[in-house]
Amino acid sequence: MAMYHRARAGLARFQELSPTGRLALLALLALALAALVGPGLWGQGALDQHVELRLGNPSLAHPLGTDSFGRDIFARLLMGARWSLVGAATVCLGTSALGFALGTLAAFGNRAIDATIGRLIEALLALPGLVAALALTAVLGPSFPDLLLALIVTSWPSSARIFRALILRERQAGYVEGAVALGASRWRVVLRHILPNIFGPALVLATANFGGVILGLASLSFLGLGMQPPTPEWGRMINDARPYFQRYPWQMVAPGLCIALTVLAVNLSADALRDRIAGQRQRSTAGRSGKRRDGTQRREGASALVRSGHARFRRGAQQAARSESIPGTRV
Repeated sequence: MAMYHRARAGLARFQELSPTGRLALLALLALALAALVGPGLWGQGALDQHVELRLGNPSLAHPLGTDSFGRDIFARLLMGARWSLVGAATVCLGTSALGFALGTLAAFGNRAIDATIGRLIEALLALPGLVAALALTAVLGPSFPDLLLALIVTSWPSSARIFRALILRERQAGYVEGAVALGASRWRVVLRHILPNIFGPALVLATANFGGVILGLASLSFLGLGMQPPTPEWGRMINDARPYFQRYPWQMVAPGLCIALTVLAVNLSADALRDRIAGQRQRSTAGRSGKRRDGTQRREGASALVRSGHARFRRGAQQAARSESIPGTRV
């Protein structure tokens, strides 16, 4: 029963999104499902080589043809989607965690800590992120884990700045002051009270960064710094198809189209989530304003009743005083 109610609540939240956002989110879910179960269900292996079928044209057995080693391009696209999505999710999660930790430290630390973290953020933001990731990956070595680490290290400053601003805004709220007055520690206030209230903007931030991370992964993998052969990855597949672009353009177009459509779906989903959260805030603000107006009207009505009662009391007292001053008059 509880799962049924959660499913209904999730469906209701999904229906609150715009039609474009719903379509983009469904496309992302379909892509994630294809990356998860597609390589196992598809009849061709992503690493199976058939030299006699090298550079084959699209057919029923191979919808997107075969590459220079006779490997099925569609199977390699499915496997490449798995690595691209997992890598982008890892980078976004690591960037958000590191940015949240340093943003919290800057917001709740003393002035020296805040200034130090602020100058570090400004210095890193002055460097082009992709160029810094390229240099760091060249130092660490061409491997997929090192590429993810380089993207996390070079992408956290913008997240930290946004988290610091969000935490400073929530820090002035009444519920935070109440928790502090009850003796809650700083980290308990942050994790128990502030984090749930900034989860929505944080989710929008991570979703908006997801598309850029996919582009960064594909760009650096195109240069040979990401996933190493024979494991497929979209950026690496584009690089491998360069020599055959004029005669077999679909080998290069297919992974490039996957990257473009995935980034488009991610950006549209992020816009839909942002609009939904903004609408919720506007409704809650309007509700609080309506309650304040109702309370003000009730207080004004009560004050008017009290003033009218006082006026009637004074008029009665004045009449009683005049009646007592006239001889033989009875009240």
